[in-house]
Amino acid sequence: MGSGKTSWSIQHINESPFENVLYITPFLNEVERIIENTNRDFKQPSYKGGTKLQNLNELLACQYDIASTHELFKKLTDESREYIQNGHYTLILDEVLSAIDPYDDIKKDDMKLLQDSGCITIDEDGFVIWNQDKADYDTQYNRIKILAENKSLLYVNQKLLLWRYPPEIFTLFDNVYILTYLFDASILKNYFDLYHIQYMKKSIVHENDKYVLSDFYIPDTKKYSPLIDIYNGKLNINFEQKQNGLSSTWFKIKSKTSVKTIQQLKKNLNNYFRNILEAKSDTIMWTSFKDYQSKLRGKGYSKEFKTEQLKEIDNAYGFLACNARATNKYARCYNLAYCVNIYLHPAISQFFYQKGIKVDEDLYGLSEMIQWIWRSRIRNGEKINIYVPSIRMRTLLKSWLDMSLEYQNEKAA
Repeated sequence: MGSGKTSWSIQHINESPFENVLYITPFLNEVERIIENTNRDFKQPSYKGGTKLQNLNELLACQYDIASTHELFKKLTDESREYIQNGHYTLILDEVLSAIDPYDDIKKDDMKLLQDSGCITIDEDGFVIWNQDKADYDTQYNRIKILAENKSLLYVNQKLLLWRYPPEIFTLFDNVYILTYLFDASILKNYFDLYHIQYMKKSIVHENDKYVLSDFYIPDTKKYSPLIDIYNGKLNINFEQKQNGLSSTWFKIKSKTSVKTIQQLKKNLNNYFRNILEAKSDTIMWTSFKDYQSKLRGKGYSKEFKTEQLKEIDNAYGFLACNARATNKYARCYNLAYCVNIYLHPAISQFFYQKGIKVDEDLYGLSEMIQWIWRSRIRNGEKINIYVPSIRMRTLLKSWLDMSLEYQNEKAA
């Protein structure tokens, strides 16, 4: 969050001419920024003569410096791994990777079918194993087969599938730098702890016209308080909610049992933007869970830019998904509404819990909210207004700004 992590990356790359670098970011424009501002001949994987993954492997084999995205990095093959290790690469990972995700591309009955047919078994650690005597099968479940052979698929509580990034990939690099804010809130931190991947936390400071890695410290967030005007009024209390209000479960239940509650939330949004702020459409940025966006959007804040549209414009506004990472196109928006209450996916929290690791749900939710807020113009140090109707999320934001959260009072670790 404005600490100069990309500037440090550019400086480090320019000062390390003998390192082969793989720079991975969720931001396509950051790929361009790295290519344009370093003194190295960075390559960007393309569809030349095949897939982007095939081209990535060709570039790795030639030991080029490469800048690419999270999505391609998550698809590395055994061939990719060999080239990375042989090339003595340094990994610079901009923002944490989603190392464990729900896997929804198969139905529960399909899993039963694969088990009953002897194609798969579940081992004692929960991994889906594709049985060797069925290794030559060519079926509609080939994707499951590939993931199982890579030990990338987990079955939690006999009902929930998770995709897992192979932890051994991080051991293939000579050096790994992960650039993020609130690393302790991330799934990746818990993933590293689970698989005993050692790491050291550092901070970036700007001194004597250079960006340097320093001992880790927790930044003072009180400086943002004058810049974030959090709505405090009747729109926070004129609809039914408890601590889990505006969570995905809450929306699912209320949309079936209390439509008036959802309608009131929509009225609140309209009132906040049109009457309280008198906001122009192109200054608005708001979010909800995607399934309920249509139930909340209204006149003046119905716009949503699709991924392809964002490539063609400089400034976007309107609805922005609550898990958005790969855009800085909303940096002129300053009238915000954050209509979600973020919890970790139950399958992921259950997975870690079964392994003896308790994920800090509040810190995770706070981190997701801050990442979203920082898509707006506050990233440029300019003031914003925000409506956070969830009691829990609003309290977390205020506590973060007051420096009163438990982690903010801990010493550097």
